[in-house]
Amino acid sequence: MDSREVARYLRENPKFFEDHADEIAEIFVPHPHGGHAIPIAERHHDYLHDVAQRLRGHGVRVEVDESDDRMQKKIRNAQMQKVPFMLIAGDRDVEEGAISFRYRSGEQENGVSVEDAVSRVVSAVERRIQV
Repeated sequence: MDSREVARYLRENPKFFEDHADEIAEIFVPHPHGGHAIPIAERHHDYLHDVAQRLRGHGVRVEVDESDDRMQKKIRNAQMQKVPFMLIAGDRDVEEGAISFRYRSGEQENGVSVEDAVSRVVSAVERRIQV
């Protein structure tokens, strides 16, 4: 598709940018936080800070949510902010040295090793794709 075809398509579809603003923004404007780490309970804060530090070592921005909100509200807030990825940790994750991914679609993948999670996130950031 050359530039004339693109221009014609955009003239014929004036709402294109309105309909796809979120997707376009993700490509050109990085999210202020690469992701959110959400502890199930306060006792998981230190574990998630360690995981976050490993990600930061690779240049990935991540914020640990230490608010007093319930876990479901933390997840909802992250979804509303269109956070690229959420890492969730509970007792089982801490015991197994793992993490749970929460995707924007609402799907969740549990029991991902921290090493695998870090490599997935770093790879996704480098390729500028959704985790």
